[in-house]
Amino acid sequence: MLLNKKVIILIVSPPGDLQIGLQALLTTHLDVDVLVVGEGDSALKVIEKYNPALVILDQDVPGIMVPMIVQNIKTNWPKSRCIVLANDNHQRQVLLDAGAEFVIVKGLPGAKLIAEIKQLLEIRNLQ
Repeated sequence: MLLNKKVIILIVSPPGDLQIGLQALLTTHLDVDVLVVGEGDSALKVIEKYNPALVILDQDVPGIMVPMIVQNIKTNWPKSRCIVLANDNHQRQVLLDAGAEFVIVKGLPGAKLIAEIKQLLEIRNLQ
């Protein structure tokens, strides 16, 4: 897999409409490379290999504890930003305490998600 663009975004989400929609949204509105994996173990391998600027984690990824994955990312790749797509606000503080920059309840309009991502990527580029 050869990536030509500077900014890499990793989507960690089970295969399905959300994964497809996120990938389409990102590649349509941003000049980025988007990598997609469906489970946590693969995500960590991809992060280690490609060092993405942003990791978007779906809270519904089977077999992983999302707060632990976020902590792992923030400990080992502190420059990578994390957005968690949650089903509700119930675990918001737990995910923020784990290191996620944003916790977004699924269903957020695409334009708002793109605006949040642009803000995160600008922050990373300034550091």
